[in-house]
Amino acid sequence: MRCLHCGKQIGAIRGVFDRQFCCAEHRKRAHQVYSARASRDTDEEFEDSWVVRASTAPQNKPASFGPGTGIALAVLATLLVLLLPSGNGPRPLKPKSYLPSAGSLGSSMSIPTPGRGSLSIREDFNVDLRNWQGLGNLRDEWQKVGNAVRVGSLKLWKPTLTLSDYNLEFQAQIQNRAVGWAFRASDAKNYYATKISILPAGARGSLPRAEIIRYVVENGRQVARTALPIPLSAVDDNSTYEVKMGVRGSKFTTVLNGQTVDNWADTRFQRGGVGFFSDPGERATLQWVSVSEKQDVLQRFLSFAFLVHPTAWPVAAQ
Repeated sequence: MRCLHCGKQIGAIRGVFDRQFCCAEHRKRAHQVYSARASRDTDEEFEDSWVVRASTAPQNKPASFGPGTGIALAVLATLLVLLLPSGNGPRPLKPKSYLPSAGSLGSSMSIPTPGRGSLSIREDFNVDLRNWQGLGNLRDEWQKVGNAVRVGSLKLWKPTLTLSDYNLEFQAQIQNRAVGWAFRASDAKNYYATKISILPAGARGSLPRAEIIRYVVENGRQVARTALPIPLSAVDDNSTYEVKMGVRGSKFTTVLNGQTVDNWADTRFQRGGVGFFSDPGERATLQWVSVSEKQDVLQRFLSFAFLVHPTAWPVAAQ
């Protein structure tokens, strides 16, 4: 490509933008020449027809693309690829959510209710006794002894007070004479009561005796008291006893250390929870207790509405 004004070779970079003149000055001079000739109304034309006659304004042809243009475009495209951010770069951070997860409530409910439609709770006496209620001063009458609790006057387990049919299990150690428990208890004056009583051998050579005692407390009065002997094979020498009791409708079954020791029935009370007690002259420690019952969701919610947070409580001297 040569300049139409001076005839010199047009450079590669200049040729990308202008293939007719080697510089802007020569283009300007050529335009002036054209304008002078046009004013004389001549028909003379520049070679290669880069202008039209004087009746029209000069028009530049669109630049065609040569090898230099392709190189420049390739360089520009490479720079764009290197400089523009890729799609895998860091994304804007989402605002942090402080709302609870949708499954929080379901998760918390599944902890105390492992079975579908069932209730299962356990007390290991590791913290305090706020879930237990009675007529006396709880802190004075029930005291922590190691990993167990020393039982005093009757205290009822609050989460069980709305229950009806359930299984009761517990482990206790008798230090003196007996351990007693209540079931179907609506309050401290209406409940069924059972005791495991162990009498050691007497000074005159009498044999040790074990018996189960049951009765009904109605409006604060004890009625229908019954005492039955327990086979000595059901009694351990170490004075630790594991008791299981089934409460179904009007029928009640007691199992001591794997042996069934009592079956009986009564229709006075249809609903109520469990509790434990030691009468005067008796001494026992409760190591753990659990209750399980089949029930609907509403009953389960009402039962756990009694639960409270733990606090410290006094420890008895060993």
